[in-house]
Amino acid sequence: MTLINATMLTGMILAVVPIVLHLVMRARPRRIEFPALRLLRTRQPSNARRMKLRHWLLLMLRAGLIAVAVLAIARPSLPAAKYGLRWWEWVILGATAAAAFGVYRWLCRRDSGLPDSAALREARTRRRTWCVSGGALLALLAAGLPWGMRVRGELLAPRNEAMENIPVAAVFLFDTSISMTLRHENRTRLDQARDVAGDYLSHLPTGSRVASAGLSPDEEVVFQADLTGAQSRMEALQPTAVPQSLNSILKSAIQSLIDDRRRLQEETGVSEGEDLFAREILVFTDLSPTAWAHPDESGLADLVAQHEWLQIYVVNVGVAQPRNVSFSGLRLSEETSVPGREVLLSVTVAASSAVDTAAAVEVFRLDSGGREIRLGAPRIVRTEAGPTELQLTLEMPAGQPFVDGFVRLSGADPLPDDSIRYFTIAVRPKPRLLFVAESAAESFFLRNALQPEGAAAVGLEFYECRSIRLSQFSQQTLSDYDVICVINCREPDVAFWSALRKFAESGGGVFFGLGSLQISPEHWTAGDSRQILPAIPISPVKYLKEPAQLTVVSDKDVVGRAFARWEEARTELSRALFDRCWAVEPDPQGEVLMRFSGPGNRPALLARRVGAGRCLMFASALDNLPNGGSSWNNFVVENWAFLVWSDLIMQHLTGASDQTRNYVSGQAVELPVPGSQRFSQFLLRRPDLRNTKGELSPEHASLLIADAFDAGHYRVRPFESGSPFESAFAVNIRDEESDLSRIAEEKLQEILGKQRFTFVDRPDELSQAVRVGRLGVEVFPVLMGVLVVIFCGEHLMANFFYDER
Repeated sequence: MTLINATMLTGMILAVVPIVLHLVMRARPRRIEFPALRLLRTRQPSNARRMKLRHWLLLMLRAGLIAVAVLAIARPSLPAAKYGLRWWEWVILGATAAAAFGVYRWLCRRDSGLPDSAALREARTRRRTWCVSGGALLALLAAGLPWGMRVRGELLAPRNEAMENIPVAAVFLFDTSISMTLRHENRTRLDQARDVAGDYLSHLPTGSRVASAGLSPDEEVVFQADLTGAQSRMEALQPTAVPQSLNSILKSAIQSLIDDRRRLQEETGVSEGEDLFAREILVFTDLSPTAWAHPDESGLADLVAQHEWLQIYVVNVGVAQPRNVSFSGLRLSEETSVPGREVLLSVTVAASSAVDTAAAVEVFRLDSGGREIRLGAPRIVRTEAGPTELQLTLEMPAGQPFVDGFVRLSGADPLPDDSIRYFTIAVRPKPRLLFVAESAAESFFLRNALQPEGAAAVGLEFYECRSIRLSQFSQQTLSDYDVICVINCREPDVAFWSALRKFAESGGGVFFGLGSLQISPEHWTAGDSRQILPAIPISPVKYLKEPAQLTVVSDKDVVGRAFARWEEARTELSRALFDRCWAVEPDPQGEVLMRFSGPGNRPALLARRVGAGRCLMFASALDNLPNGGSSWNNFVVENWAFLVWSDLIMQHLTGASDQTRNYVSGQAVELPVPGSQRFSQFLLRRPDLRNTKGELSPEHASLLIADAFDAGHYRVRPFESGSPFESAFAVNIRDEESDLSRIAEEKLQEILGKQRFTFVDRPDELSQAVRVGRLGVEVFPVLMGVLVVIFCGEHLMANFFYDER
């Protein structure tokens, strides 16, 4: 127990005054002659005993009245603990009181037939005394003993005890994640945290020192020169889209306090157990679970447990029922497209329970001048059944190398940062494809799937296609094409393989289709074929019992990833039946992307990297000719998944799926730079239109940008260079920032340790919580209540006593 005014205990001497007065001024009995002496002598012993007991009771009440008054003025306090009775302890107290009263009534009922006499009254007095004493003893054992053990357990690790006027070394930690920008009553949660911290700062004792920190990755905990500097530091804190965890900054804050405490002990020469400051850490947060790392692997709870002098307060500045509509899970069917092509955009819309069930969503595209162009009318999304996925189609315009746009909520939202999602799509020239086959009919089906006949006439030209015979291959300039498709070539020669190898190594894409019985495996192993083929053809195989089906092996490539996400296309793909395929021997450097179900689980689609290019091989027919592919499968004519599949393999071969254009805040951005467009310096235009300069090392083939934190659109251009290089990308905040639920107090106890922090659910309770943490639970209000009870008891006892005299 701690006494704020310990010198006032000298007033306890006054408690002796009633005893002295009682002994000095005790009245002496007067001798009075009375004839009925025998009757008086029979009453004298009992009256003397009763009067003596009342004398001592009145004496103790008067001495206790002075003692309690002095103790109350001294303002004692107990270490922080839950001294109040639990509900079941109140029940036990009530039950014991009822039991004692019931026993007394039962005993009195036994004497109800006896005449009233002095002996009966004395017996009832003794019964009352025994019943009250027994009930008190039973209550002490049943409720008082468990209460004492519970409170003792809470006091085993006593907190730091400090006087009210001792200076404080405090660290203010602010949760500066995006969720703290939620507005309520026209103020963000971060503004609310600043107000609470500022009010607390203004009431700190003279000589106090304060450090403030947010969750920025480069944040440091440094004590300011004065409290004015600490206030300015708080005002300068800004939300960050890439926050470090509160666990991490808490550990830094504790270490800073440890170092500061050790330094002051060395400078002042005080002992290790003493300190000139009361040391506190105040964490202002909306309790969003994304700001905490749970489970904690940094050993934070152990570090807190090692330093009992440290007080930690977690202050909740969140909103009980936040209103918010959020976007998450932005996906694009492709991030590199061609003019006139439609790109599918998907985004998930979710709303909190306190928001209306309908949300209006708008889509905008930026033109070459940066002006916003709304694409269609706002879409109404219903969210009463939970998060809803919204799908939109975007047509790629001509004349823009990059299309920047965004999806946003129409109207105001308390948390605007998660009500908008940005996207960037690269628009490249139409890929140029060369189809090589024994006849144009064998390559027609694949070519028509990629670029339908007559589509160009209506402005739908996504590929530039040309078909030649194998005999014409040597006459072609391969550098004029992006992809070469080799379909059922029977006997390619050594020069053919050499030219394809050089084409692939320089960055081109090569596709091989095996769907003819006339293919000569010997010619497919000649020359440089083994350096380029994903697999070596062995022999054609016929499925006798039942047709095989295509199955996706992995979702790491663009083909498998697309079918894994698109359930309808995956179902349609499973309907394609294959009666024949080529048995192949995969190259050690190759990778199987799809397989045929059935005996042998044979490879169907294989991939291989060759230099800067890619090669794919499909081990079945890609035509429906009467004497050809019609006896191999129904994939190319009766299955719309063939159209999707064909486009996906071209995206893989052209490298369109390689370059990521849309990132999450804090994610490293890598932008390949072609060797012909090298430069040494570049400018990065950020979302706030601020330009920052960077350098590209000569030995690096790509730009690495590690500080793309702000959500929005970015553009990269060479600086003071004639290189035509240009690149763009978009950044969005983490989807987790939309989680406005509260982390459970049990998880906080696992992170910080049980009984090692104080949770302040309401900011206006902070001062009281800190007071309890510094001084313990002050007993002054309780003692004043006891003082009133004793005063009333003494008054009643004195009146009763003197009336009988």
